[in-house]
Amino acid sequence: MLGWFIAFISIIILFIIFFGLLVVFKLLGPKEYYKEKYDLYECGYPRLSELAHFNIRFYIIAIMFTLFDIEAVFMYPWAVDFKGLGILGVIEMGLFVVMVFIGWIYAYKKGALEWE
Repeated sequence: MLGWFIAFISIIILFIIFFGLLVVFKLLGPKEYYKEKYDLYECGYPRLSELAHFNIRFYIIAIMFTLFDIEAVFMYPWAVDFKGLGILGVIEMGLFVVMVFIGWIYAYKKGALEWE
C-alpha cells in the first residue's frame, strides 16, 4: 500500500511541476510577434511563400534511400558471420533481398524513380 501512495504523490508532484512550468513560461515568455524573427528560414534566404510546397517525389526518394540504407545495415553483419549462419542464414538473406527487390520493382513500375 505504501508503494501506491508514493506513486500517487509522485504523479501529483509531476502535475504540479508541469503546470507550474507552463505558468512560468507563459508569464516570462515573449508577448509580441517579431516579423524579423520568422522572416528568414534556416538557410538565410527569404521564403518564397508562406508554405513551401515540395514535390512528393522528394519524399519517395528519401523513403527508398532509407529502405536501401537499412538493407545495407542488415547485410553487413550477415556478411561478417556468413559461415556461422549456415544455409538457413543464406536462405533468410535471400528472402530479404528478394523482398527489397520486389519493392524496388514496384516503385519502378509506379514511376517513383523517374525525375521530371
